[in-house]
Parts: sequence; C-alpha cells; structure tokens
Amino acid sequence: MKKLLFLVLFVLFASSTFALEFRPSTVKTMDVTITSEATGGFSGIITRGDELELLFLSMQEEPKQELISLEEYMELGEKRIDPKYIEREGLKYAQYKIDDLYNYAETNTFKVVRKARVKRESVLGLGEDYNLENMIEEFAEFKEATGYIEVNDQELRSKASLEFDSVSQIETIREITEWVNNNIEYDFENYYAGVYSAKDTYNSRAGVCDEFANLTAAFTRIKGIPTKYVTGISFDGQRFGLHGWLEVYLPKTGWIGVDSTYGEAGYLDAAHFTIAKTTDANKAIDLVAITRSREPIIVTTKLNLPEVEINSVEFFENLTDIKLNIPTQVPPGEIFEISAEIKNISGERAIMPIELVLHDKFSIDNNKKLIFFEKEETKTINWEARAPNENFESGFYTYGLILLLPDGNISDSIKVIPSKEYTDVGSDIRVKDVSPFISGNNLELKISLENLGNKKGIVFVEILFEGNQVEENEIILQEFEERNLAYVVRNIRPGKVTLKINIPEEKIFEITIPEKEEPITIQEIKPENKSYEQLAADFGFEDPGIPIVAGGTIIFILLMAILLLKK
Repeated sequence: MKKLLFLVLFVLFASSTFALEFRPSTVKTMDVTITSEATGGFSGIITRGDELELLFLSMQEEPKQELISLEEYMELGEKRIDPKYIEREGLKYAQYKIDDLYNYAETNTFKVVRKARVKRESVLGLGEDYNLENMIEEFAEFKEATGYIEVNDQELRSKASLEFDSVSQIETIREITEWVNNNIEYDFENYYAGVYSAKDTYNSRAGVCDEFANLTAAFTRIKGIPTKYVTGISFDGQRFGLHGWLEVYLPKTGWIGVDSTYGEAGYLDAAHFTIAKTTDANKAIDLVAITRSREPIIVTTKLNLPEVEINSVEFFENLTDIKLNIPTQVPPGEIFEISAEIKNISGERAIMPIELVLHDKFSIDNNKKLIFFEKEETKTINWEARAPNENFESGFYTYGLILLLPDGNISDSIKVIPSKEYTDVGSDIRVKDVSPFISGNNLELKISLENLGNKKGIVFVEILFEGNQVEENEIILQEFEERNLAYVVRNIRPGKVTLKINIPEEKIFEITIPEKEEPITIQEIKPENKSYEQLAADFGFEDPGIPIVAGGTIIFILLMAILLLKK
C-alpha cells in the first residue's frame, strides 16, 4: 500500500471512476488573495445635504491568520473613496461617508471592494483535558442562548444528556462534532432559503454550514463549553465560498476550531479564513447602509461571491503511521470488517478526521470518524461493510478503496468473487438513533433502525409509563432496510417513560419527564441477553432576507451575507 498525498485520481475497476481533488483537511498552511465585492444603488427623492454611510466588514487579523496586505475602497460614479475604520459590536468595519448624496443622484450605483492577502496556519495539538463536572467560569456570554442557538430547549438538552455523557471536554467535543456530521444531511437545495436555528435543524436533520454550526453550538453550550460562531471563507475541495463554523474554549488550551460540516474538531485546516467571531450567526453583518435624508431613500445591496487566488499551499506530512487490514476477497452480500492500526507520530495530542471511502455498491456504517490520539498512541479503528449482493457466474470484480487521513491517503482494493453456496448472515438489526420530542402535552419518540443482514428480522418495541404499558409493536425489517419509527405518548405528565427495543438483544432507554421547564433526562440501561424465543414469549408473540430598521430619518439596511451566499 502506498500513501498518496494531496491529489488522488483513483480508478475503481468495476466500471466506475471517481476523482478526489486535494482535501481541505490536509492543508497545513495556505496563502491566498481574497477579493470580496458588494454592489448596490439608491433611489428616492434626493435633496441637498442627504447623507449615505456604508459600513463593510473588514478582514480581521488574529493568531495564526496573518493579514499580509489589505486594500479597501468604494467606487461611487467616477469617484474612489478610501475608508475610515470604526468598531461596531466588537467588529472592525470600513466606513464610507457621503456627505451630499445629491452630487451623485445621476450616478446612483456603487461598489465596495475588500481585497486582502491572508496567510493561514493550521495548528495541530491540544493541551490537557478538562473535567466538565467543574463549571467553566470564563466567557459566560458564549454559553448563553441566542437567536439561532436555543441552549434552554428541553429536547436539545435531553438529546445532549443521552448522546454526550462523558465528563471529558475533549471527548465531548469529539462526540458532538462527529454526531452532527454523521446525522445531519447537507441540504444544498435549500442553500439560499435562509438560516435555521439549532432546534429547526434537530427537527429536520438537514441544513448547510450555518445549521451544522448552530446545532453543534447548542450542544456544546448545553454542556457548559463556551462557543463562538465564526463567519468567513473556506475551501471545500473544489471551490471557495462563504462559510460558518465554530470555536470552543478549553481552559488548558484556549480557543480551538470546530467545523461539523467538514467533520473537523480540535484543529481546523488552513483553508479557513476568519472574517468575524460573534455569539450568533445573526450578529455577523457584512454590510450596513445608513441614510440621513429629508425623504425616505431606498438602498439596495448585493454581496457577490468572493474571488480567491491561491498564492501558495503546504500540506500536512508525517502525522500518522498506518497499517490497513482488509480481506483480500469476499463473496457477494458478505458482511466483513476493515480495520486500520493508526499511530499518532505528530508529537501532539490531537483529534484527527479519518474516513474510509468504498465503492457506492458497498454499504458501510459511519465511514467518517473523529479519533482522539494521545502522543505516540496507536489505535485500531474498525468499520463494518457489506459487499455488493450481486450474482455472477464466473470471474470477479475488483473494487478500490481509500483511507483518507490528514497527512494523505492509503489506497487498496478488494475482490468480490462468486460463491456457489449462499452466504447466510441472517438479520443484523441496529438502533442508529433515539430522539425525544415534546409537543404540548405529548412526547414523541423517534427511532432510527437499520438491518445490515441479508435476512429479514423482527424488532419488538414496548413503551411504558411508570411501569404501565402504553405501546407495543412488532416490526419486520427486510434485508438491508433502513426505517424511521415514531411513537407518541399522549397527555404526558411528570414521571418515567421506559422504551424497550429488542433486536433480539434488549436495549432499554429510561426517559424522565420533569415537573417544570427542566430538561428531559434519558439514560440507556445495559441490555439483558435473551434468546429470540424468550423475547417472543415475553411479548406474547408467535414466530415471526434583508431587515430594515427605520427611526426618524434614519434607515438601517442590514445585509447578512450568510442569507445570500453560504456554504
């Protein structure tokens, strides 16, 4: 096996080809020139002495982001205007003031330009862990609820208590980032539909970068971790665009990057360029237009896609030693294991994104993982996969696979060979997710199941309130089927709801409904080992936009770039 760096073109011999361009997670340093433009115009009854003030968010300099050069200006008619600089809600803005707008009434369009050369460095390395049983006292404002981050929502708090129960801060950050990355679907069709809150995203399980960030921030703040919302520009492997991500605070490390859209935590690749850091997505306003006039003036604005020129790029090297273990051949439909022994040789404690890419005809559970490594630590990472369930009389198919790491990629192949005997692995049913939802006096439980086996299987579901049965159901899951179930417990009152799922091993979840506005608490109980027959007997079954604020003669037009152009 050969470690390939930066650019991979990998041919899958089973009549399929795909290309992986260089991945952002491999970028150690990047030097770019970013040109951002906003265009617009004004209309209305313009009189002598009418004023226009434009504020355009300036590029911020920060540790590990060097601002090499910055050119900012406004063009109005044939005039070029240089800015003054002001601070607004903790952010630096380029300020352009037109004292007599009447002089430009016939050339009523303008352009504002920000051209910055920026060099970004990615730093791999975490300090000591922190025990979350001890409250983090610093940065209280970054732990509070905001417009898009509903920290006090019962359902979000309940889900956080179920999924992320570690007292380790590093492990909690890793778990939250991985869960959001694996469970929220990137919804490009609603790219321009607006920004949705953490609760909206939890309900829909879909969104783009802002929604990934909002839900992640809600979970981290619920766990008591100070969390900043970051807006900027990033590279997704093919193009640059506006993007949103987070920074979280570790007492023994400082602020570290978290991007659940890309599945990165603990370090961010150097293809992230920061423009603003705030408490919420609605605070990062790119362009503000203010008029002072005798008659109302309408100002229209549009923020265009940034143009980015890469001046130089450097990639990570020598972070890991890897041994990839795969079967040389498998029969059709076989469930098999792929493992990777990975040693951290970076010299730092780090969370690393690791992804196993197989041909589309294979199925694999959670191919993207975030793994925390101590210095010089070796871990074995396992994936379960299922070979294509195809019949062919002779010959074999060879499929490629790639293991993606921050310092490069490992490539190999696997043969699917015909088998005269049918490989019966039976049913293999998994509980992927359990989530509670409150609506009025009703509790809704959503359950996600999948059957990885090549035979149908039976699932028994039982729901009890204070020991009394309120629901029971038998579900048949066909081979390779995924299914989402929903059960509603009506007229819920304070007490304990018990959810039992038998697949056939028993999983028990206890859900505590509080007296008042406290979070629902959920605890998974260790399952008992029962035979299929015992389970059946137990259940008695037989076999189976733009906001405008006007006050006096002042009109604020706030243009949020994240509502127009976001990744």
